[in-house]
Amino acid sequence: AHQVLHHNTMAASIALHAVVFPSMTALEGQDPGYAAGLQSIKAALERAELANPGLTHELVNLIVEHEQSKGGVDSTEKFLRAAVQELDDYKFDEKTPELADLSAKSKALKKLLSTIPDQIEDRTKFLELIREIATAMRDMLAAVNGVARNNEELLGSHKQTLDQHKKVFVRGCKSFSDTMKEYF
Repeated sequence: AHQVLHHNTMAASIALHAVVFPSMTALEGQDPGYAAGLQSIKAALERAELANPGLTHELVNLIVEHEQSKGGVDSTEKFLRAAVQELDDYKFDEKTPELADLSAKSKALKKLLSTIPDQIEDRTKFLELIREIATAMRDMLAAVNGVARNNEELLGSHKQTLDQHKKVFVRGCKSFSDTMKEYF
């Protein structure tokens, strides 16, 4: 069983858990002799991410941008497509209706975000998707507020972490909104 929320930095690096770790697991599958070395690298990356949140994201961006310069996929597109993945490190027990609602809203938002690369070329579909994403963001924020309001005892010391991540999410929503206003 997973904790209600993990320590403060879990949400800091989707790049670490959705891109780097699965790649390392695939490499380990190709040659089990790499297991010990890869475990050491994983631990080092987690420590580095804890000390410098966002470091892995920046590293992956640089690697992907380098590959993109040779005709590879855009790093933003790669992250959007990876957004739909269910990652064990981000799962939590759905002990209450509010936590189950938050999980469902999170999955719905991630699914919408992952479709952006496929919809962006069709202006009509893309505008509809943007509206759906905005609604999903509002729903997600409402679900987070519901968890905070109705699960204080269950959250315990994680309430502050939830509040911090909520602020980051709100900033991300505002940034998304501002970016869409610039383009449309």
